[in-house]
Amino acid sequence: MKRFGRVVVVATELGMAMGLTASGMVVLGLLFGRWLDARFATGSLITLVLLVTGAVAGQVAMYRLAMDSSRRLPTAGAQDALSSHDTMRHLSLALRVLLAATLPGLAGVALGLWLDRALGTRIAVTLVLACGGLAAGVALSLRLARNPPGP
Repeated sequence: MKRFGRVVVVATELGMAMGLTASGMVVLGLLFGRWLDARFATGSLITLVLLVTGAVAGQVAMYRLAMDSSRRLPTAGAQDALSSHDTMRHLSLALRVLLAATLPGLAGVALGLWLDRALGTRIAVTLVLACGGLAAGVALSLRLARNPPGP
């Protein structure tokens, strides 16, 4: 019964860390996107790009937390499954993934807005370049998730 209690505690800690990390990345994307949209008068375009990248970053962080914890549970004691150092390391990875996913999308939005104004094509080029930037950002995020940089 004592071991079951430890497993429940570890699962609760892991669930809280995963949930807070994932939701934190989405909220960060939402807040920063709304601020940028207000600053550059781009409607909701940047907010949408940052919401998607925040969701990707949160999912990558949750994946890495789950993989590391599942590898360590059988060998370590249940109480050692998730340390504050591990949580901070995965939060750092989530922030790196957020940047890797965000920068290409934002670059696509910026270039697209400039080209749309220059060519008079309304928002068509912006949407194409934003989607291309998001695809590149997701590819970079997946690469970071598979091969995270060292601590």
